[in-house]
Amino acid sequence: MSQHLINENSKYILDLFSEQTVDSQGLDSICVQVQKKFPKTDHFNLSLLLSSLITGGDLSLPGQRVVALALLYDFYKGENPFSPLFLHLLEGKLGLLPLAPQERLFIGQLHGFLPVNIKDVMKKSAKQVMMTEVSPKDLEFDYSPLQAIVAERLTDTSAVARATCSALIPLSDGSPPNRLALKELLEALMSNEYLPLHRTLSAAGPIPPPTFLIDTNDVPFADEGVWKNLINRGTYIPMYDSDYDGLIGLRPEKIDRRSQPNQQHKVKEEKKEKQEEKKEDKDPVSLVSEAKDLTQIALRGALSVQQQQRLLALLDQEPNIVYEIGVTPNQLPDLVENNPMVAISVLLKLIHSQHITEYFSVLVNMEMSLHSMEVVNRLTTSVDLPVEFVHLYISNCISTCETIRDRYMQNRLVRLVCVFLQSLIRNKIINVKELFIEVEAFCVEFSRIREAAALFRLLKQLDSGEAAHKDPKDN
Repeated sequence: MSQHLINENSKYILDLFSEQTVDSQGLDSICVQVQKKFPKTDHFNLSLLLSSLITGGDLSLPGQRVVALALLYDFYKGENPFSPLFLHLLEGKLGLLPLAPQERLFIGQLHGFLPVNIKDVMKKSAKQVMMTEVSPKDLEFDYSPLQAIVAERLTDTSAVARATCSALIPLSDGSPPNRLALKELLEALMSNEYLPLHRTLSAAGPIPPPTFLIDTNDVPFADEGVWKNLINRGTYIPMYDSDYDGLIGLRPEKIDRRSQPNQQHKVKEEKKEKQEEKKEDKDPVSLVSEAKDLTQIALRGALSVQQQQRLLALLDQEPNIVYEIGVTPNQLPDLVENNPMVAISVLLKLIHSQHITEYFSVLVNMEMSLHSMEVVNRLTTSVDLPVEFVHLYISNCISTCETIRDRYMQNRLVRLVCVFLQSLIRNKIINVKELFIEVEAFCVEFSRIREAAALFRLLKQLDSGEAAHKDPKDN
């Protein structure tokens, strides 16, 4: 990246957190402008930069973190790779600046933990968000679904692989950074050939490979430091390069200067393709056709982030398309398992259809999974589902946990069900009295599991609270 481009981009990012932007510009407008400014290929690096500014305490002025959080949410509305950051902020992880009540409320609204139209929230400026009146009750939302999502992603990753340490260490004196200092920080992060945000701490000198793992006589890299691939135990991959201060696996690809003359030709072709795409977007027939094609892909497997965003945008742009893409009730389980966010959007668009009961019936009777619970949970917070369907789904979940024989899978599903039930109870989606006996028996049966014990305590608290509330009347 040229110095001119670095200066231009750093100034642009800096302006995102200026007093003028924070005070007067709507969050949705900021997101649209940034999406236009930076191509999708740069979104991840930009998100890393924003997350680093948040964790390093460099966005300490009111409203600045709101802008950064809105952008992180907008870049990845589906499966957000930065979900752990949102969770750490909510949990008050050590080392992070504590959230203001308005910031905490904003994160809850972004993730659908509160009954609010997020589009209306995003129309506000960051200053308006920070001026929102917040009561203690507003902050008692349940973010256990986010905990479940993050925990699910980490299930197949070893503890060693998760033990990471950033190469960036904040050295703040506690005072708000001035504009010049923040600009220098941005330029330093963006100008490094090997983006520091991608790097981990280096090994402290050569580390000889354990002799019981490999034959050092047959390995050409035996005299230098190596990193074992702990995820794939069948391989032993050298990742540490003594000539490069970092990890080989994270080194950017070198640019082939010989290919530069062809760049202008490629840019022209891309412009033509974009113009053709815009023409197609204006044709209703092509929109329906595109939505159908993406839906068929979604039924067969997981969509890419770009495909999912496009299909969701088409459904929002033309809600009636949902009646033409051909998702039948029998196909709903495939859509839920492969692309839960798309399934949620489809069901919300079909909510007033005369066939919605058939879709609900299939949903509550399908095999229990994290994705099906995610869909049901999101629907319960968005629309008023028939009570009998929610109760039936809960009963089916409990029955599945009781009948499964695999102990590991049973424990995993019980945890998910307990988190799901706590979310429904705290958000007052279900009346605990109507399911008290069944849920209590479920908690007792699996009391060895921490989440089941926590759910049991919640039931007892609610029960004792109601009893205490009734006592004065009885007297």
